[in-house]
Amino acid sequence: MPSNTDLQTIVLQNQKQAETYLSQGKIESAIACYEKILELQPEHWGIYQKLGDIYLQEENFSQAITIYQNAIQLNPNFPWFYHKLGEALIQFQQWEKAVTAYQRAIELNPDFSWSYQKLGESFIQLSKWDLATTAFRQAIKLNPDFYLSYEKLGEVLTQQDNLHEAVTAYQKAIKINPNSYWSHNKLGETLIKLGKLDQAEKTLHKAIEINPNIYFAHHNLGEVLFKQQRETEAIVKYHQAIKINPNSYWSHNSLGDTLVKLENWEEAITAYRRAIEINPNYYWSYNSLGDVLEITGKSDQAITSYLKAIELNPEIDRPHLCLWNLFLKQDKWEKAEKIYRQEIEKNPHNYWLWNYLGNTLVKQQRLDEAIASYQKAISIQPHISEIYQFLGDAFIQQQKWDEAAVVYLRAVELNPELSWSNYNLWHTLERCRKLGEVVNFYRQFIQQNPDSFLSYINLGEILTKKNQIDEAIICYQTACYQQTLKSYPSLCQKQWNLTDIQNPNFLIIGVGKGGTTSLFSYLIQHPQILSPVVKEINFWSMNFDKGINWYLSHFPAISNHENLITGEASPSYLGNWEAPDRIFNYFPKIKLIIMLRNPVDRAISHYYHWRRINRENRPLETALNEELENWQMIYKNSPLDTNYWHHGLYYLGTGIYIDFIHNWMRIFPQEQILILPTEEFYRTPTTMMKRVFDFLGLPNYKVPDYKKLNLGSYPPISKSLHQKLTNFFRPHNQKLEEYLGIKFNWES
Repeated sequence: MPSNTDLQTIVLQNQKQAETYLSQGKIESAIACYEKILELQPEHWGIYQKLGDIYLQEENFSQAITIYQNAIQLNPNFPWFYHKLGEALIQFQQWEKAVTAYQRAIELNPDFSWSYQKLGESFIQLSKWDLATTAFRQAIKLNPDFYLSYEKLGEVLTQQDNLHEAVTAYQKAIKINPNSYWSHNKLGETLIKLGKLDQAEKTLHKAIEINPNIYFAHHNLGEVLFKQQRETEAIVKYHQAIKINPNSYWSHNSLGDTLVKLENWEEAITAYRRAIEINPNYYWSYNSLGDVLEITGKSDQAITSYLKAIELNPEIDRPHLCLWNLFLKQDKWEKAEKIYRQEIEKNPHNYWLWNYLGNTLVKQQRLDEAIASYQKAISIQPHISEIYQFLGDAFIQQQKWDEAAVVYLRAVELNPELSWSNYNLWHTLERCRKLGEVVNFYRQFIQQNPDSFLSYINLGEILTKKNQIDEAIICYQTACYQQTLKSYPSLCQKQWNLTDIQNPNFLIIGVGKGGTTSLFSYLIQHPQILSPVVKEINFWSMNFDKGINWYLSHFPAISNHENLITGEASPSYLGNWEAPDRIFNYFPKIKLIIMLRNPVDRAISHYYHWRRINRENRPLETALNEELENWQMIYKNSPLDTNYWHHGLYYLGTGIYIDFIHNWMRIFPQEQILILPTEEFYRTPTTMMKRVFDFLGLPNYKVPDYKKLNLGSYPPISKSLHQKLTNFFRPHNQKLEEYLGIKFNWES
């Protein structure tokens, strides 16, 4: 046994030799020297530190963990051991243990910023965003010049949807390190989410300039160009991203989306199939592929693709809805039923399959079976409001009003913000004298959720039904205040005055199924246009008896603000014979916008819309041929009768635009009316929106994304029926073109 002096000499010699070996890259020899020291001095915790660092550097993480744990036993108050233990645990994704290690390191040394940094990164992996934010903020407080802390803080703030704060964090990271391509890329991503596409484009170009091989920046730049309607340029960017990272299924998927916009169907199919080949478990690629296969007439392949999307993500309703819409267009309910039953055999606990089986049985008027199917869906998942609404609709068809009322009430309880558009729901609750019960429910819900502006709207609608107009007005005004507060907080604080509500400056008056939803959506994105609480108020057509104060309560309480305007979009106005006089008496200077769609396409779209909401059960050709026959009878007996709806001519009557236009232009001067062809509107949205903004006296504004809303694709109708419809509308279209001096080219 060597003396203490000799022992210390041997230890120092081995330490020196180990350092020499390390400098020469002889790792194993260095480890051997350190292990020899531990044989002589097993409580030498400093050697454990050196060994742990070596194992960590050599990526022998399990050994590093063992070494650091031994070191902690020898010296439990040395913070570095806990910090380094955390680094090793991270490599095994043991996030909770890593958090514990970093928290202990911070307890022992609260001034070491890097421990907070690593703690924050561990919290990110655990999706504990608030704790991660706190950790990164403390890291920044201790070391305000470390760009990575700001970068990570930006990522967490993005997860918390604090996008403006995230932008600030990324900008600070870039200020500290202007050459951080990743900070530029993440800033670009966040600017995309904020709709600041020009700034995002500039930022992403800078990221690529710093590092031309950063795949993410090329992909994100493609997203910007796609949203800017620059599809050809977007395709180039996606191809560049794919060249850098050929196995990025996401870029292939986005490439497919862009090709769809250009209607390059076969290339889009190829892109989606490649995305699926790379990642066969991403359900959305199958869903998108299904959409294109349906458009290109490959219905059976589309069904297979939708079913695969459902198999991969059975909880998401989008693939179910796409499959249902395909069956709706095919009108082959026995085939649909067979497919749903086959899928239920594979997955009997998929409540959406039971729900849509119920829908299929309703289409076949097998209501008892449909009700049983809905009830099965509810037994599996009792918290989906939509399924209760379908069940209620089935009870209505059996005239079981009380049973319907019970399930409709449950639908409201599950989703107080559900749409008011389900006529059966609210009519049944009114018929069964349940509206008072619903009013009490909404009062309690609003008390607990005072920021739910949709609940205020629904309560307002119910109170209107009960003819409690004054209280309904308060609900609409509250909803409007909350909605405007989100977009214009300073305006609400300074200008809001309920005694002086702004009158509407414009109305979109039609035509139904002509693109009014898209136009309205684009308009209210303009920074100088304030939205009403709902798109369609239908005051001048169906709700005129409610009074002008009821109507105005739907608009922001900003009196004639010089830079802001407001308006609404109710397609029911166009064909209402009393609406023009009513509007002119109140607002003679108001501006009117009318969208006119090829009446053949409009009639077909109208039919399929009614099919979706169960207002139509006849096959398409039967419904339209019956209206053509009815028209011949009506015209023969009453050639001057233009009250088409009184005779059930909903599909054809709405498309005789000339009669409606005459009625409006006999009162309003032509310079107050803007007529937009729907087809041109969707073909060149940027140009057409400039026309609209010019008409409204507003500076031009580029909408970030011209999404087509409420448009569907439908199977082609027979050539004979299409010709019949074209022949029917031709004389009316010719009169319309002559009267307006506009060529619509609907037959070209």
